Amino acid sequence: MSTAPAEDPRQDPDWHLVRAAARTTVPTPPGLVDRVLRSVRGLRGGSAEFEYDQEGGKLRVTEQVLVLLARRIAAELGERIGGLHVAAVALEREGLEVLTTVRYGVPADEAAEALRAGLARALAAELGEAVPTVNVHVVDVHLD
Repeated sequence: MSTAPAEDPRQDPDWHLVRAAARTTVPTPPGLVDRVLRSVRGLRGGSAEFEYDQEGGKLRVTEQVLVLLARRIAAELGERIGGLHVAAVALEREGLEVLTTVRYGVPADEAAEALRAGLARALAAELGEAVPTVNVHVVDVHLD
């Protein structure tokens, strides 16, 4: 995957499509406010606890620890992938939701899949095989 900076995207003949998309009002997704508040509460000491089987016994971690660990690993992976910034991580019923932004010119689908696979592997190495599903969403594109 190439992470070399592209030419100035504003010179791209299709840049008018980006400008048109930027002018479009986007409604707040259903449940977004609740998810953000849950994530903030989780960082303040969420009460959910997860148990993972490991050699020699069980490992118990709180929701807060799981989210912080995932956020740290995801940020490191994003730097290694290049052009990918992790904006937020939250734990939902569906699993870990990772919101990212990509630099213009970076293939978003490839970067997101590399982050998803790498984060799932790293969490499995840290906690054991029964880690939550990892979902990565590209929510914005930036120029630098």
